[in-house]
Amino acid sequence: MKTKLLFLPLAVCLFLLQFCLSPAAFAARVDVVVDHGVEKTAEDQARATINGVFDFFHRTYGIAIQRDIRIKLSCDRFNYKKAIKDWYGASEAQASFLSHTSGLAKGGTLIVDLGEIKGNYLQLFILCHEIVHFYQGQESNDRHGPVRWMSEGVANVIAAHIMETAGGQSPGAWKKYWQERVKSIPNFPRLENLHSPNQMLVPLAYDTASLAVLTLVEWRGYPALFAYFRNLKNTGPETAFYQAFGTKLGDFEKSFRPY
Repeated sequence: MKTKLLFLPLAVCLFLLQFCLSPAAFAARVDVVVDHGVEKTAEDQARATINGVFDFFHRTYGIAIQRDIRIKLSCDRFNYKKAIKDWYGASEAQASFLSHTSGLAKGGTLIVDLGEIKGNYLQLFILCHEIVHFYQGQESNDRHGPVRWMSEGVANVIAAHIMETAGGQSPGAWKKYWQERVKSIPNFPRLENLHSPNQMLVPLAYDTASLAVLTLVEWRGYPALFAYFRNLKNTGPETAFYQAFGTKLGDFEKSFRPY
C-alpha cells in the first residue's frame, strides 16, 4: 500500500476534520490517554482521526456518542500488552494472546497499539475500525455480537469509507485487496461459520466478512448498515437483517461468494 503518498493529503484532511467539528457529535466524555513513547506526529493524527470519526457519524448518520469512553494509545507491543492487563483486567495468558492484535474495544474502553503498526494509513484505519464498534454497541444496546462477521465486516467497511474522505484508499481499492487475499487460499471461510469471536480467528475471516458487507452496501447503501444495528435493540439478528437488507440472513450467508 502506498502510505507515503497519502501522508500529506491525510494530514491536511485530518487537520480540517479536527478543527471543523460539530459540537453535537459529542454528547459524552471522551478521555484519550497517550503513552509517553508515542511520537507527537502519530498522536496528533490519532487525535484528529478520533475527532473526525465522531463528526463523520454525526454528519452522515445523525449519531452522536452518548456514552463515556476511554481510548488508550500505546507506544509499543510491550505497553499494549500491559494496557490490556491494566485496563481490561486480563490475566497474563489472556493478555499475551490478545497482544497479537493491534486494537481492541471492550465496553467503553479502546486500546490501540500505534507503535507496531507499519504505515500511517493503517494506524488510522485500525483506530476507525475500533471506534465503529462503540457505535455498534451504542445503537444496538450492546446486542451487536451474535453475528460476528457483520460487526467486524461493518467496522472494516465503514473505516475504509471514513478514511477515503481523508484522502485514503477507496472501498473499491480495499475490495480488490481483500479479494486477492481470499483468492490465495483454496477454500474461503463460510459466513455461516463466522458467528463467534473464535470463528473469526480463521485465516482471512475478516477479509471475507468485509467483502460480504461491501455486497450489502452495494445493495442497500451505507445507511442500511446502522439500520441493522438499530433493529437489534428490539429483535434478533435474523429479523434485524431482513428488515435492513430485505433478504434472510441464512440465505445471504449460503449464497455469498467473495469473488
